[in-house]
Amino acid sequence: MDVKSQIKLLKALADETRIKIVQYLLDGEQCACTIVPAVGKAQPTVSQHLKILEEAGILESRREGVNIWYKIRSDQAIQILKILDVQTREIQDTGGQRT
Repeated sequence: MDVKSQIKLLKALADETRIKIVQYLLDGEQCACTIVPAVGKAQPTVSQHLKILEEAGILESRREGVNIWYKIRSDQAIQILKILDVQTREIQDTGGQRT
């Protein structure tokens, strides 16, 4: 992965709603109709975020009838979220103190 691709990936993940979407998809492929209530945002807002994630190569989609299904395509995005999750837990476990 070149530097421009890495920057695009990080920029796409630099948003709370987009991180929530990717975290929700860690459990596997989901219909857009279930992503909207899971992140608690309006459908047009979620659609914009899904588009950004797809353009960054983080997600891929497929149409099935009237529904669009999304899944994570990027192993790097999964690794980044796992690192962030571990760091967050370490901070919470130490009460905000560096270890």
